[in-house]
Amino acid sequence: MPIEAVIAALAAAVLHAVWNALVKGGGDPLMDLALVWGGSAAVALVCLPFVAVPVAAAWPYLLATLFIHMPYGLLLAAAYRAGSLSHVYTVARGSPPMLIALATAALGETLAPGQYLGIAVISAGILATGFAPHAPARATLLALCVALTIAAYSVLDGLGARASGEPIGYAIWFFVLMGGCFMAIVAAWRGPAALALYARTNWRRAAVGGPAGALGYGLVLWAMSFAPVAGVSALRETSVAVAAFIGWAFMGDPMSKRRIAGALLVLAGATLLKLA
Repeated sequence: MPIEAVIAALAAAVLHAVWNALVKGGGDPLMDLALVWGGSAAVALVCLPFVAVPVAAAWPYLLATLFIHMPYGLLLAAAYRAGSLSHVYTVARGSPPMLIALATAALGETLAPGQYLGIAVISAGILATGFAPHAPARATLLALCVALTIAAYSVLDGLGARASGEPIGYAIWFFVLMGGCFMAIVAAWRGPAALALYARTNWRRAAVGGPAGALGYGLVLWAMSFAPVAGVSALRETSVAVAAFIGWAFMGDPMSKRRIAGALLVLAGATLLKLA
């Protein structure tokens, strides 16, 4: 794992936790997610004239990940309505790293044994950090469904960023298309007037969460273009430790010894992944 990929993934982890906390902390997770992703699309749209159109080889991955992000967003909003930030975020982000490692191994991207161990330790630490045994079953089931979509789009985006030859341009086109499509779905579901009214009173979520989401995932795609997809994804999921802190400090989620131990496991796994 090159040091620049490690730094990019860890920075993306903080940004990812921030925009998820904004979505959970609002009054309507679906509307808030539409605003955040719409904000990301607006940021990307400003940058669009300065990047090339993705090459033909990248479009199958771009369209596939765009398709998967639509149910991902709907499931994530539903999960945040059903459960706490710490629990939902933990289950959704703690499960994919090993799934991604297995999927990329099947596609020919194998890691050293120590790297697989580091990913496993990160996953264990993530689940220990925020998993709540007595959380509503619906929240856990929805978060697991979110995890499957995360694993799928992470592999696709890693391959797409490499195929494009220009990961930043790929990310910019992705956010323009993804944000626009998701806002259109929410507007059709809730009504354009309702979305516009909600945006007028909650625009700050788009102003903060939009750039955070775009920059965070842009960093991830850039790192995936030259570092192992599974390793970058695992390091990005250290955001669970950040989300647990945000949930404890600002949303009333409890901070137990188990969560502290889980956060330390995440850090240990990240260190092992880098050293391996």
